[in-house]
Amino acid sequence: ELIVSETHLRTLVGSLPDLVWSKDTEGVYLSCNPKFERLRGRKETEIVGKTDYDFVDKKRADLFCKQDKQAMASGKPVINEEELTYADDGHKELTETVKTPMYASDGTLIGLLGVGRDITARKEAEEIVRRTQKMDALGKLTGGIAHDYNNMMGIVIGYSELLLSQVVD
Repeated sequence: ELIVSETHLRTLVGSLPDLVWSKDTEGVYLSCNPKFERLRGRKETEIVGKTDYDFVDKKRADLFCKQDKQAMASGKPVINEEELTYADDGHKELTETVKTPMYASDGTLIGLLGVGRDITARKEAEEIVRRTQKMDALGKLTGGIAHDYNNMMGIVIGYSELLLSQVVD
């Protein structure tokens, strides 16, 4: 039963389109899914037992550790956005990462669960909407200015015609 249950859980987590990983309280990887393997360019067996310092530069690893500690200290999920480069093919994704503390059944902190979702397409769509709204606002402003200019020109033309009619008479 335990083997069936673990196989089911691994299949479930492995099927997710998101990055999924877990770490202990010291930042040592405990598990990960296939998408995370592609990110690191290594199999889970080569990731488990290591830390971020084994895969990324010190500055980035320090940032990840800080976020991990913040989530574990607060007891609440920490959400951030980051651009990640995949080791398997070099492509980049803008990722929204949620790091959530994990607790044992007795309430003891045992580590951290991380889930990273690719939000690249969503951010691109938001940028298109933002630009469209900006162009719409610019169009309304331009239309308003043109309308005001037309009103002033109407007055000038009206007075010009009045003056011309008085000169001709």
